[in-house]
Amino acid sequence: MNKQKKSMPPLNALKAFEATARLQSLTKAAEELHVTQGAVSQQVKLLEEYLGLPLFIRKSRQLILTDIARSYLTVLTEAFSKVQISTQELFATPHQTFIQLRCGTSFAQRWLVAKLPDFAREFPSYRIRLQTTIWHDHMSREGMDVELCHGYGEYAGLSVQRIIKENWIAVASADFVAKQADSLTLEKMQRLPLISTFGYREGWSQWFCEQGVVDASASSMYELDNSSMALDMTLAGMGVCLALDSYVYEHLMSGELVQVRPYQMAAECGLYLVLPHQEIKPKTKDFCCWLFRQLESHPNRDNLEWLHD
Repeated sequence: MNKQKKSMPPLNALKAFEATARLQSLTKAAEELHVTQGAVSQQVKLLEEYLGLPLFIRKSRQLILTDIARSYLTVLTEAFSKVQISTQELFATPHQTFIQLRCGTSFAQRWLVAKLPDFAREFPSYRIRLQTTIWHDHMSREGMDVELCHGYGEYAGLSVQRIIKENWIAVASADFVAKQADSLTLEKMQRLPLISTFGYREGWSQWFCEQGVVDASASSMYELDNSSMALDMTLAGMGVCLALDSYVYEHLMSGELVQVRPYQMAAECGLYLVLPHQEIKPKTKDFCCWLFRQLESHPNRDNLEWLHD
């Protein structure tokens, strides 16, 4: 195999082939690309030489695509279309500035997304590009303006501030509690279907041990990789969930969920505002100040003072 094929083919040659194949005409391709017909033909031949096989069957004035060229045309047309659409999205409205935001999936679903319409009303000139993730560790922060990381604050080389402090509590749906009312003692709870989110330093065993249960044998029947799914399972009546109180506050107030035991176990984790360690951009400051105003009524708010380098 020609080693040259491992690299990217010449872009002009690709454009010439794509236009010629799509339009079935060298003349029309030349008009679209604003070059001469001879230049288009030369670029197509260059691509054929690069690939080591013909792309057209030439019969008098007719161009017939080979089977492999027809497949290649589909790939190139789709690729060029994606580039065009992305370019329009990113640069067609320069008066609207993007805020590149990343946060945990559960925080986005359970709190942030419902608040964003308020941000849009207050700052109509900004556009939000929101990326969600389950695990923030080892992810590239290239291009991110603001991150809301749920974790332990171990983000070296960045400006970090905890804004939500949390506790672990045991919750279940109202229907589940009604059916299992006699099984909610600490001893009997260990035999109930337990739900948890994995990846945290604390868990059910520690929750039981801190309340004096020696050699707690509790283990989760259901382990999920994010808190939002764990809560959905709990709301469906599947069991008792060890949940962070910041995610269940509204469900407790509505009565959908019930705290089955009064004990709260302090969580090491929390929600952190994480910013690049550089001069704060106006758009970043606008978003963070808005965020802090929204969090003023949050029952788990922690430190809402503005970061200073």
